[in-house]
Amino acid sequence: MTELSVPKLNNNDTEYLLVEWLAEDGAGVLKGDPVVVLETSKAAEELVAEADGVLRRTAETGATCVPGEVIAYISDDSAPPPAAADHEAPARETDGESSEPIITAPAQALIDEHGVDPARIRALGKKVIRRADVTTLMETGGDNASSRPRTLPAVQRAVAAAVTRSHQTIPAAFTAVKLDAGPAIARARVLSKEARALIGLPELLVSAVASLHGQFPMCFAEPVVVDGPGGELAVVPSSAPNVGVTVDVGDGLYVPVLRGADRLSLGEIAQRLTAYRTTAMRGAFREEDLAGGNIVVTLHTDAAVLLAVPIVFPGQTCALSLCAPQHEFALDSTGNVVKRTTVTLGLAFDHRVVNGREAAMFLNAVRKTVAP
Repeated sequence: MTELSVPKLNNNDTEYLLVEWLAEDGAGVLKGDPVVVLETSKAAEELVAEADGVLRRTAETGATCVPGEVIAYISDDSAPPPAAADHEAPARETDGESSEPIITAPAQALIDEHGVDPARIRALGKKVIRRADVTTLMETGGDNASSRPRTLPAVQRAVAAAVTRSHQTIPAAFTAVKLDAGPAIARARVLSKEARALIGLPELLVSAVASLHGQFPMCFAEPVVVDGPGGELAVVPSSAPNVGVTVDVGDGLYVPVLRGADRLSLGEIAQRLTAYRTTAMRGAFREEDLAGGNIVVTLHTDAAVLLAVPIVFPGQTCALSLCAPQHEFALDSTGNVVKRTTVTLGLAFDHRVVNGREAAMFLNAVRKTVAP
């Protein structure tokens, strides 16, 4: 008999929500089959069967699970599974023929707290209703509860925690440069045709940042406090540029990571960013998509954004911002008035580790790499 226990999915959460069983109780499963979906504060994670056999659940949809907890057994079905431990019961379960959605206990609590009409919940057309679904419904649906305090969605709570920790622990400074983006945009168009992928300034920027890992190692290092009286600041060097890129499609801010981005072609970077945007729309990020970054590129594509100051993520040293293209008139080398397209590149940096001179050198190196 093989236990299906809850792994430690991240360092931010002490418990997760069991949002959906993918295999029926008593069903036969094969090793590697996805059988259950757990939700952390940032992502939905599928657990797979670790053996062939018959699945016997010991936790229900909507239960709160902790790392190490056994939520199912997989056996040859010759003996009954051990008695289930006490688990949080689902707020409401449906039988297999009902059209009613399964509402997780946290979601039901939010529905009850704000008096959300059940018809509006059913109208979502989802098989499983999570707390985040109810929160989104209230935020966009004009409920009468609009004047009441609202709990932030889990993704936004994770963002809030990171921002708060950054401001409390990292003395950040900021510098910015203007980039004549016309040549880079023209280059991107040519590369897009060659690679048969949509390459733009974000892809060029990710590639440029990654290519400078060896030249500016402190910009990718992890600040740490070592043991000793009072603790002393030190840095852990990174072995490869793992570049996080902000993705926000309206349902929350995510920062998926392109590991070893210096080994990726521009076409591969474009394909992965496209895949991450699709994943964000589906709300289907896995923890492994979001972990391991050592520098971040933040994208601010609203046409009115001239300048953006990103936070430095805890555990990192630098964050770059790319703002929207702007059109302006300028003088060329011969004194003639020309029209050009520019963008602002910004760099927020942990001033304990990186000084202004190195920050400016790094930022200018990025600028020259994007538009050689």
